[in-house]
Amino acid sequence: MSRFEDIPSCLKDIEDRYNNTEKIRKKLANYNEPIQVTLLDTGRKIMILVNGDQGIEVKDNTADDTAPVKIDFTNEKTLMDLFNKEIGAVKAYSSGQIKVVEGKIRNLLKLKSLLF
Repeated sequence: MSRFEDIPSCLKDIEDRYNNTEKIRKKLANYNEPIQVTLLDTGRKIMILVNGDQGIEVKDNTADDTAPVKIDFTNEKTLMDLFNKEIGAVKAYSSGQIKVVEGKIRNLLKLKSLLF
């Protein structure tokens, strides 16, 4: 398993997981809500646009204040640790490193296989 060294490689992996994993596409077949991810330590915002089973687009340094799902990470390291399997998503959430600002926790659980 390769180690993720930066945020762009994590974002590319999100697209690759969606495009190369039929199980993830099926799981998200009816999911059409934009997801805004904010990395609080740097203020970096990322938009993940899932169009059901039709495709995905990940936009770095882009925000949409009307996004129905907003997830905050305390810092970039948390996102990197998740991708490098150094921490689990549930543990990161329960320890406050990930916070669902808008939307429901079930959205985070549904997106878990795509994001982490």
